[in-house]
Amino acid sequence: MTKRILFLLFLCLFVGSADRIGQADENSTAVSAATVEERRILAELREARQLLQEREQKVAQREMELKTLREEVDKKLADLEQRRAELAQMLTEKDETEVRKAKELSKMYEKMDPFKAAEVIASLEKDLAVAILEGMRGKSAGKILQEMERETAADLTVSYSSLAE
Repeated sequence: MTKRILFLLFLCLFVGSADRIGQADENSTAVSAATVEERRILAELREARQLLQEREQKVAQREMELKTLREEVDKKLADLEQRRAELAQMLTEKDETEVRKAKELSKMYEKMDPFKAAEVIASLEKDLAVAILEGMRGKSAGKILQEMERETAADLTVSYSSLAE
């Protein structure tokens, strides 16, 4: 298709010079036959030029659409990155708050009677129970674990030891 268009453009240039020759000798039958052929070629060239212009317009429009879409995507990516950073900050703050509260709970349970503290800690979620035991002095944690059922104390001890690694 491209070769044909280039050929037609070449013929257009050639036809322009042949048209001038044809004007000088209009009485000749050969010139009038060439003129019909030239008109056909010119018509094809005009049509090809129109098609090229339409394609160029479509390409320019698509490029503009792509540029707009690219800008929208970049804007959304920047927004998502900002939100991710905000979420990461919030998670960090949440983790710090949980650690601080677990330390506070550790101090409270450390002051309690080991039997009562063991009952309450045994009923807590394992991660929280381990965090509380972790915040205590070893002697206090040992007394509380001693007051728990053997299986619960063993489970918390295993979780605590894997946390230390």
